[in-house]
Amino acid sequence: MTLQAPWGHARLLPLITRAAQAGRLPQSVLLFGPEGVGKRSIALWTAAQLQCREPSPPCGQCRDCRLAVRMQHPDIHLHFPMPRPKSGTPQKMQEASEAMRRERLDLLAKDSLTPLDEGAATGIYLSAIRNIRAAASKRPVMGEFTVFVIDRAEAMVPQAASQQAANAFLKLLEEPPDFVYILLTSSRQAALLPTIRSRTAPLHVPAPAAEQLAEHLVEAHGADPAVAQAAARQCGGALGPALRLLESGDGDAAATADRLFGALMSGSFSARQRAAAEFSSRGARATLGPAVEELRTRMRDLLCSAVGTPELAFSPKTVESALSGGRERVGGEETPDPDAILATFPALDVAAEAANHNLNPQSTTAVLLRDMSRALSGKPGA
Repeated sequence: MTLQAPWGHARLLPLITRAAQAGRLPQSVLLFGPEGVGKRSIALWTAAQLQCREPSPPCGQCRDCRLAVRMQHPDIHLHFPMPRPKSGTPQKMQEASEAMRRERLDLLAKDSLTPLDEGAATGIYLSAIRNIRAAASKRPVMGEFTVFVIDRAEAMVPQAASQQAANAFLKLLEEPPDFVYILLTSSRQAALLPTIRSRTAPLHVPAPAAEQLAEHLVEAHGADPAVAQAAARQCGGALGPALRLLESGDGDAAATADRLFGALMSGSFSARQRAAAEFSSRGARATLGPAVEELRTRMRDLLCSAVGTPELAFSPKTVESALSGGRERVGGEETPDPDAILATFPALDVAAEAANHNLNPQSTTAVLLRDMSRALSGKPGA
């Protein structure tokens, strides 16, 4: 990691800088926007800026900046969803939570995009909130401020005991000590408790234009221009997902999505059941979640074909193959009606949420394909 300004946010970062230098940056801020656009990077960059005492912070050279980039600054506390600590006394659970967090900070210091706890049930649990509140009650060790970055803050809501964790966090958000800044990030703003949203200043972090991202992937990461353009469009301008896509290629998720898409478009009940049965009964977050997002892209491509703009599809050959291979075409049409295609997306949202909760992938997939098939046939409630 470096303290270079996070890429793709040339308009947003100066606003943060001016607010911080003028003492007008709110103490509790919610950075929200699409997955992978750099919200955590912006929050950490802002935290380093608040700690750096050079004329143009963050300078990247002073002791504060060097510690910040190594995830070792004693007054910058990054928290994120982790597995729940094993049962014990509250003190033991707090100690276990902090030990896990420090292990993961070491990984993030080496690679900010490294995946953490893939496939595991994670959350921001009460033990972590207690650690945050305890740290917030103490004066800064080195500088003028203590800064907390709470990544994926919506994880305080859907996980076990998280309602208690989120409520315990409210008082700190409402009345932080004058030396405390709290920067939350979320890709699912609506999943946060309304009381948390009402106590934070919202700051939207938009995705850069896909064309801008494609140029960056070519220039900074040496990607093939055609591949970069496809990745940038598929990821909606989000740098993180695009980099992961370039690194992994099509990957297992894309192949799984192709199988699900083919089973769906075949119109065959048995094909849908076979596709669902291919999943294990575990590991939804690691296996089903990415496949659902890839399937969402296939449906977007199908919509492009249905409205007469197949050149905008990411994988036109996949759509063509699925349409030509169907024997019992859903709805009886060569290409489903655009409105029917749009009606499938709520089912994808439900499946993505189920995968995030680590629900059984087989049953989740069976329900997903059933509901999508009903939507395509024009009978969503059947």
